[in-house]
Amino acid sequence: MSLSPTLTHTANITSSRLKPNISYNGSLHIKQLDAVRGWAILLVLVFHFYRQYFSFFNIGWTGVDLFFVLSGFLITGILYDAKQQPGYFRNFYIKRVLRIFPIYFLVLSILFYLVPLISTTVIPDLPYYLNHQAWFWTYLQNWLYSVKGYPNDRIFMFTWSLCIEEQFYLFWPLIIYKASAKNIVRIAVFFIIMANVLRLLHFNGIDENYIYVNTFSRIDALCVGALIAILVRTNKALLEKLATPVLIVSLLILLLNIGYQKSLYFMNLYYSFSFIAFISGTLLIWSLASNMPRALKFMVNNKALFFLGKYSYGIYLYHVPLYLLVTPWLISQLQNYMIINTPVILVLRTVVMLFSIGVAVLSFKYIETPFLNLKKKLVIKH
Repeated sequence: MSLSPTLTHTANITSSRLKPNISYNGSLHIKQLDAVRGWAILLVLVFHFYRQYFSFFNIGWTGVDLFFVLSGFLITGILYDAKQQPGYFRNFYIKRVLRIFPIYFLVLSILFYLVPLISTTVIPDLPYYLNHQAWFWTYLQNWLYSVKGYPNDRIFMFTWSLCIEEQFYLFWPLIIYKASAKNIVRIAVFFIIMANVLRLLHFNGIDENYIYVNTFSRIDALCVGALIAILVRTNKALLEKLATPVLIVSLLILLLNIGYQKSLYFMNLYYSFSFIAFISGTLLIWSLASNMPRALKFMVNNKALFFLGKYSYGIYLYHVPLYLLVTPWLISQLQNYMIINTPVILVLRTVVMLFSIGVAVLSFKYIETPFLNLKKKLVIKH
């Protein structure tokens, strides 16, 4: 028995709503991706500032995975589109250096050399950082954490994620330059599988932290973004077909894992890291769709998220040191005048968070932008 025209029409409408209609041009700036970046930094902020008081915010660590997926998508797209252009390697590395190095090394210098001049106790594990500072100056501290474990304070511990991206940039441009689109997809899939295998293995003399912070055990999220970047250029129909089923299956597996572990702690959920990357990737795909649901449209067409996305790198670098340095000082100043209870602490943390965002805005204007303007002189024009 065939379906009636009305039922068939209804089914087609439902199907079209569940299938993203991707509209993407890699040469254009897409504001929705700024909003995705804004969501990533917002997740990280609520994780660091509020998770002790609101247990649900423990899921905020997934903001780093969203950053990885978005970075893999954007970097792969930039490289793939520039394969036939002059200055392929030079232009890429100049742009990355001018974007990433200035404030990273500024924050590192302040924490290692300026802060200790003011107080030798404000960074409790300063000897750890100074004794291993070569790792930090060369973006290798994620390997240090994999071997030696974390320092006893978190003031610069969070930078492991920056190391993974920097190390990814060392070999990924060569892969994109040499490989065809089909082989890039194969290599990305290989890395995704490899990351899952590595997370199941345990090595003598290696700290279990490697599961979370080592480059090759976390490369899957970057490669999910890379897959999307290649497919959106070569097989958009496949992305549109798979986006919603992959989102549903990945969400189900993640929720089952959370239910089984009864925890949102990242080290308890490492079986789900790739599925978190798939969720991030499918949300990224939907953010590029012309038929995105109304709720998602509000989420990725939001000025507050555009704002956070624009300044996300500076916010990421500044917020943890400021939180760990400024919050205890504020509490010590206020405790003689009021009772420091939970509401007061939450207000203070919010003040410091907003202060961190303000510092990032000033940093972007007065430190980062002058360096970014050097691209006009140093990058080879096409």
